Amino acid sequence: MDFLATVNQTLASTEASLRAALHGLDREALTVSPAPNEWPIVVVLCHLRDLEQDVFPQRVELIRRNDGSRLPLFDESGTVEARGYAKDDPLRALEAFCAARRKNLPLAAGLRADELESTGQHEEFGPLTLRALLADWAGSDLVHTAQIQRIRAWALYPHLGPFQTYFRKFMRLG
Repeated sequence: MDFLATVNQTLASTEASLRAALHGLDREALTVSPAPNEWPIVVVLCHLRDLEQDVFPQRVELIRRNDGSRLPLFDESGTVEARGYAKDDPLRALEAFCAARRKNLPLAAGLRADELESTGQHEEFGPLTLRALLADWAGSDLVHTAQIQRIRAWALYPHLGPFQTYFRKFMRLG
């Protein structure tokens, strides 16, 4: 599968992956932090929502200009606090993400291979190609979906008994 097809397939499948990962979870499971300094699922969902609404589509359009447009920094930590992610409604965040994603899928599907080396100027990283941004967009979906699965597994950890040893290396528990 070529690069653009891989990106588009990933972006198109994320809604179903998230819905499957969240199926049957109660509000507590969605809002409790699994470990110190780890985001609860609601924060992951709000982060995905805001990336989808405020970051990726705008950066795609700026880079497509291929004029070195400045790409504003997204302050992940500051946004989590400033927007009160931990107190947000997780299902509302999911629905807002899904609505924004459905709106953005035609944008991603309309990208052409000859645009992949177009660049914008990222405040932190300097020149950023459309290829790198698209890899980040799809990669972010995969990483955060895996993060939600890892949070779900943490809930089982105390009940694993002797199998905790095996889970420890996969759960980043030391």
